[in-house]
Amino acid sequence: MVPSSFLRRIWHALLHSMTASVAGVVILAVVLSACSSQAPSTATTAPAASTAAPVAAGGAATPAAATPAAAKAKGGRLVVALDQVPPTLDPHGSPSAVTFEMTSSVFETLLYLDKDRKLQPYLAESYEASSDGKIYTFKLRKDVKFTDGTPFNAESVKYNFDRIVDPKYKPGGSLAALSGYDKTEAVDEFTARVTFKTANAPFLTYAAGGTLGMMSPTATKAQTPEQVTQVPVGSGPFKIKELVASDHATLIRNDDYNRRAPGSDHDGPAYLDEVYFKFVPEGATRATTLESGESQLIHNIPPQTLGRFEGAQGFKVDKPAYVGTPRFAALNTKLFPTDDPAVRKALLYATNKEAIINNSYKGIGTVAYAPLTVGTLDNSQFKTLYAYNPDQAKKTLEDAGWKAGGDGIRTKDGKRLELVINAIDTGAGIDNYIQLVQAQWREVGIDAKIKAQARAPWYEDNYKCANNAVPLFLRSGDWDGMFSLFHSSTIGTNFNFSCYNNPEVDKLLTDGKAETDTAKRRQIYLDAAKKVMDDAAFLPLVDELSVWGYKSTVNGLTFNGYTYPLFMDVAISK
Repeated sequence: MVPSSFLRRIWHALLHSMTASVAGVVILAVVLSACSSQAPSTATTAPAASTAAPVAAGGAATPAAATPAAAKAKGGRLVVALDQVPPTLDPHGSPSAVTFEMTSSVFETLLYLDKDRKLQPYLAESYEASSDGKIYTFKLRKDVKFTDGTPFNAESVKYNFDRIVDPKYKPGGSLAALSGYDKTEAVDEFTARVTFKTANAPFLTYAAGGTLGMMSPTATKAQTPEQVTQVPVGSGPFKIKELVASDHATLIRNDDYNRRAPGSDHDGPAYLDEVYFKFVPEGATRATTLESGESQLIHNIPPQTLGRFEGAQGFKVDKPAYVGTPRFAALNTKLFPTDDPAVRKALLYATNKEAIINNSYKGIGTVAYAPLTVGTLDNSQFKTLYAYNPDQAKKTLEDAGWKAGGDGIRTKDGKRLELVINAIDTGAGIDNYIQLVQAQWREVGIDAKIKAQARAPWYEDNYKCANNAVPLFLRSGDWDGMFSLFHSSTIGTNFNFSCYNNPEVDKLLTDGKAETDTAKRRQIYLDAAKKVMDDAAFLPLVDELSVWGYKSTVNGLTFNGYTYPLFMDVAISK
């Protein structure tokens, strides 16, 4: 059995490796590490789920949880306006945060990560962890059914995990969560043993993330690929009724839900009859729908309209901090001209982040300095790296042989300093900060062309290392998020869009998956981050807040530890 001191180190590491509130896309983890000698495992029951109100940015309790369960009205339809269309609703196949914004009350996970970064029981009542971080045994609930009537059991866990690693399947963020996966065994009907070939210390937190949400084996096998994309089947308080491309998606209550979801204020089905998501890419239009009553909840309020809702009568605003990476630009280390370290360093010096905040993120973001947000991994030591200095950017280029041309654009060996920014267009154009960055880079002699495209070709270009700079973010719950970004094994997949290959960083990131000592593990990721920044493969831009605005008649909105909204306790008052 794992000694209690070892388990305390695991929980201590978990608490210190998670950020302050909420997040995202994607994916990531906890701590469990290889010890010098093998030790048997011991059963660990996750602590009881908390019913405390979530904490908003600044430490204020979110008012949405104030209405007692007994006083909440049952029924009704919640209309939610989102800024983009999901590429898929299949949790295993999606690389995009919007999928999990919509489905965190549809797909349930083995464990649950609460707002305080504590693991709670969910589909698993308890677990055992081997001391080498390779074997995890889960004791499962016996009263769970998927919404198609299929019982949830150990074979369900095996099916889901085997599906993700199947070479014929194209996973999204889920594959990184199962790094080193060997097999899942059904020890008995309600005991699943998951084995890894190499230590996967973050797996417990991955097991609480949406990318490892459980899908019905029966339904998934019977559905066509298109149906799995549009109406996959889970076991949660809501089920997916439909996804209409570029228009809307509808969740309906699972009337057979017979349990209390972690953090919920009641047993049994959700209060709402329906959650209706409409896709409204343009920010000002989305804000207008909230004012007019066309929607009751919107995500990503533009900073220029935030003041119309924050503190205003009839509205509420929650701003939990995203976990994982800041908004950043991945700088391609393989493709000319960003294969030149001097060019990459010049890009970092030439980027005025304060101007980006003031122009595009005022009130909803702060300057980022490192590969992980300040809340995810304290990175104060990075604050002096690459401070905005256009003169230093010019000098760095001059020293590397890039000379200013007659039109202001630099050249070297007869080649102009031209590069391509691969920008995603979700339907309302590209994010406006990208054009600001383009202008800042031109001031030091770099001609950046913006390639705006839809999600699918945007991803394909990134997998092929086809462009020089890629603006994006990655929502993760653990320092191990850096593995997806920088380990050479993830080039050509999600999310090493810098196409970065540094054997020293590979080793650090591999070691980080196995280390359980909190201080040692923290130092590993700080060392890896320092090497990445020394190589200038990553341009940190903004530590963002997840901004949700809603009518004051909407009560009970909460967020999980990845900053995704939960609709189980939401009710609409008259």
